Amino acid sequence: MDARREQLVRLLNRRRRRIRLMLVCLATALACGLVAGIVGPQILIGGVSYDAAGSAASKSRSRERTGRAAGPLALSDRLGLDPRETQANTIRWQSLPDDARRATLDRYWRLAEMRAEERESAFERYAAFRRLPEKRQEFCRTRARKLKVFMGTLSPQDRAVLAGMSDEGRARRLLELWQARYGTW
Repeated sequence: MDARREQLVRLLNRRRRRIRLMLVCLATALACGLVAGIVGPQILIGGVSYDAAGSAASKSRSRERTGRAAGPLALSDRLGLDPRETQANTIRWQSLPDDARRATLDRYWRLAEMRAEERESAFERYAAFRRLPEKRQEFCRTRARKLKVFMGTLSPQDRAVLAGMSDEGRARRLLELWQARYGTW
């Protein structure tokens, strides 16, 4: 074989190796991106609170080492979500726009920064809410949405006054404002 042909064969072999290497790198990057997209949100918000083994022994070792669950709040454990809810939340998370994801993470970290007693109280109220019948839960959710819209219509002065009140006083004042505008609650 002449030298030119030999050189051409070597160049073609190198090019094939480079292309194969690039394809392997691309496939690896895609696989890592897919795994990060699926597992990442759960790790960030406490959905996956233990190591990959997930055994009872590793869970207790993790708690012994840190004094708490591996995730900042171990929300999956605390909220008592069943696997279908966790899966639905993961799917919903992937469809959220970036600003909604950021808002959710901000709420999560505000919860993590609460004092332990306040956080326990919030978890207890949530557990009591989950024990309500489904129709009552939906009524409460609808009422909360309406109240949020109503709060958005209040003047900055009213909001400042409400912020300075106790929880009970704030509830009374909101009820008065609501009744003044709409009549019955």
